[in-house]
Amino acid sequence: MIKNTALVALALSLSFGAVANNFDYSSKENEPTKTTLQKANSVGSFTAEGKSIDTKFVRVLFAAEGSEKEGESNSIEQLKFKSIDPQGNAVEVYRFQILTKNTGYDEVQTSQEEDYKLKSVKEGAKLHIEVPIVNGKPQLDKAYVGNLAYNFGTRETRNNLTGETASDIVLKINKLELPTFTSSNKPGDKGLIYNQGAIDLTLTSKAKHIDSDAVSDFNVKIKGPISVTHIRGKERSDNAVNIDAGVVAKNKK
Repeated sequence: MIKNTALVALALSLSFGAVANNFDYSSKENEPTKTTLQKANSVGSFTAEGKSIDTKFVRVLFAAEGSEKEGESNSIEQLKFKSIDPQGNAVEVYRFQILTKNTGYDEVQTSQEEDYKLKSVKEGAKLHIEVPIVNGKPQLDKAYVGNLAYNFGTRETRNNLTGETASDIVLKINKLELPTFTSSNKPGDKGLIYNQGAIDLTLTSKAKHIDSDAVSDFNVKIKGPISVTHIRGKERSDNAVNIDAGVVAKNKK
């Protein structure tokens, strides 16, 4: 479905179980500070319902073997799942949630009224993806989408797509380089790393509009640094990444 490129070949050499460390994070410009994020330039864009919106924030989230509860396992080893790919094959996969939106930490609302969660603050797009594992290696060129959504800023303008409202899905991941987590990290609030790692992906698809039967392109482009990488606990794995078999079936084979 997705052709290999030189970047993909490089990315496939990474070990996601321990999390990648291909960058030199010792320089000050790579220190995980929110100040840097506030000055972030565009890392991509998404198009939906004829609107094109630039984004400057990207979060990558996944679940680990450990727990967010104090006194329980601190393991940051990424969970593996049994699944079915778009071709109907049984596969072992890693799961990721990838969120991109047009706000940074400088614009996060402080009021708990309405949509308080970071993911709902401004316009954005969200992808839940599965990456098959072969011989212990993640196969980025075989990654596919298991859930997708876009949001124009409010609950009323959030479109959580399904197998009935999305089609012609094509995902291409050229790069997904994650930062290095250490023994000081733990799933949950201690499982956050800011402004390290890199991502390069494109999504093309068709999506039914929020309040009509019209169908148009829903496309996402992300290329740049990862603003936040977040590890969630095993007990929250279903919330971290939720896979819809109906959406999986709409990936182009």
